[in-house]
Amino acid sequence: MTTYHASCSCGAVELEADGEPVVQCYCHCNSCRSFTGSPVNAPVLWPRDKVRFVKGEDKLLHYSKSGHAEAGRYSCGICYGIVGVYIFDADLFDIFGGLVRDLTFTPTLHINYENSILPIKDGLPKFKDMPEEIGGSGAMMTE
Repeated sequence: MTTYHASCSCGAVELEADGEPVVQCYCHCNSCRSFTGSPVNAPVLWPRDKVRFVKGEDKLLHYSKSGHAEAGRYSCGICYGIVGVYIFDADLFDIFGGLVRDLTFTPTLHINYENSILPIKDGLPKFKDMPEEIGGSGAMMTE
């Protein structure tokens, strides 16, 4: 089984994820944009039980809009670099594609494309919000 490695910008916080991710995609939602400061995000999602902090867990900052104890966004308390997002309702942990050192990022779809401020013409499916199987409408948009 492959183990993938990621860290914050300064390296004080490190994560590992076991096995292949459930999905790799692009997200255009307003929440990702406000958190990352980027026009589009590159989520790489694993089941929560496949991801663990291996260094610097005591240095983590945590923010949750939902109020769930573990759910929400994690950043390093030293460099303030993003390290991941725990999506409580789906029990998935998102380690942004640019943080995973040994992964070839191969997205298969776009989500929340209705909020796009950076149109991307790459031939991948563009979901207005999310696929039905993960709670969205399943509605598609054109490039």
